[in-house]
Amino acid sequence: MVKRLFPVLLLLAAAPFLSAENNITIDMTLYNTVMQSREVNPGTEGYHDAGGTWVPPVLPSVGDKYWAYGMAGTGALSFKSTGNANVRADFALDFSYPDISGIPVITLQKAYVKAKFPSFRLTVGKTRLGWGDGFVFNSGDVVFGSISPNVNLVGSEVRTETAWMTSVNIPLGRFSFIELLLRAPEMIFSGTTPVGLGNVLDLGAGGRVYTKLGDLKVELGYYFDGTDTIDYDIIVTDGDESLTIPAFQRPYFSIQGNLGADFYLNCSLAIPFAAGDDLADIIKDTWNISFGLFHMVEVGYGNSLTFRVESVFLPFLDWREDAGSAGTYALMLYPEIAFAYGQNLNFSLRSVFSPIDLSAMLTAGFSWNVFEGFNLLGYTNFFIGDGDDTFSWNKDNDVWELGVDMVDGVSVMVGVQYIY
Repeated sequence: MVKRLFPVLLLLAAAPFLSAENNITIDMTLYNTVMQSREVNPGTEGYHDAGGTWVPPVLPSVGDKYWAYGMAGTGALSFKSTGNANVRADFALDFSYPDISGIPVITLQKAYVKAKFPSFRLTVGKTRLGWGDGFVFNSGDVVFGSISPNVNLVGSEVRTETAWMTSVNIPLGRFSFIELLLRAPEMIFSGTTPVGLGNVLDLGAGGRVYTKLGDLKVELGYYFDGTDTIDYDIIVTDGDESLTIPAFQRPYFSIQGNLGADFYLNCSLAIPFAAGDDLADIIKDTWNISFGLFHMVEVGYGNSLTFRVESVFLPFLDWREDAGSAGTYALMLYPEIAFAYGQNLNFSLRSVFSPIDLSAMLTAGFSWNVFEGFNLLGYTNFFIGDGDDTFSWNKDNDVWELGVDMVDGVSVMVGVQYIY
C-alpha cells in the first residue's frame, strides 16, 4: 500500500514548488453507497450434479444476494503546464476506492507532452485521441472501441480509456488536417508485475483525414490493430464467442453536421489479416454503425433542456432474443434528457436500452453547485430485465459474473464533489 501511494505523496509534497509553472487541480468525489449486491467470499457453492440438477449452495456462498452499504470515492490529481504557448503537458493520476478486492487503486490516467511546430503538432505520451463522434456509442472510435453497452453513466465522461502513443497532426487548412498515430503495445505482465515490453507485432498504427465539405465535417480513417482483443470493445467478439485473430485492420467513416439538431454518423468494421473461410462472416459480424442526435433549448431565463439519442447497429448479429444467454444483439439505444436550472442545479436521466430483449439500465441524477468548486451529488441506478437479459434486476446464477456484476439490480449514491 505504501509503495502504491508513494508517487502521490511525493507529488503532493512537491506541488507548492511546481505551482509557479503548473496548474494543479484535485477533483475529489466521495459517496455513501447503498446497493443490492452479491456475496463474493468463497463458501459452499451450488452446483449441477451428474444428472444436471441444480444443488443449492449452503449460505453464505459466492453469488448470494445481500444489501450492501459503504463509502466509495474517486480522486483525480492533475498537473497541467502553463506559460508556454507552444508546449502543453498534463500528468494526471486517478484514485478510486474500493475495487472488488477492497484495495484502493491508483492509475496513471495521463502523461503527455504536446508541442506545436510551425508546420505540424506532435503528441507523445499516455492520452486519448477523439476519432469519430459520440458520447456513449461511437463506431468511429476504432482505437479504443466505444460500442459496448456496459458503461458507467454516473460520470460526466463515459469513455476515458487512455493509451501510450505518438501522434503527428499536420494542418491542411482552417478546418482540415491529417493525423498519424503509433500506439505502443501493452507491457507483458506476470500477475500484476510488469516483466517486459510488448511484442512489436502487437502495436497499433493508423491515420485519419479530417475536413469540411460544405456544412458537414467529414472523417475518413484506418487503424491497424496488432492485438487480438481490445478492452471495453465488442467489435472483435462474434456474438458470445471471442475471436482469436492475431491482427485486424479497421477502416472507418464519420460525418457530423446540423439539421436543426446536431447529428453524427459513424461506420466501421474489422478486417482480419488471416481468417480463412471465416473472412466474410467476420467482416459482416463486426460491421457496426452508430448514429446520434443532440439538441439544446432554452427554458425560461438562464435555464436549458438538452436531449441526446444515440444508437449502435450491428446488422448481422441477433435481431431476436437468445433465451438463456445475455448475448450481443444487433441494436442498442442510448436516450438522455438533462435540465439545467440556472448555473448551479442540474438534473439528468440516462439509459442504455436493449430493444431486442427489452432490458435497460436507468441512471437518474442531480448535482447542486453550492459553493465554488463544491457540489452535492446524487445518483440512482436501476436495472430492468429478466434474469438472462443484457440488463437484469435479478441475474440468473449461471449468467452472474464474480467481479463484474457487483451491483445487482439497484444502487443509490449520495455524496459530494470538490474541485480545487
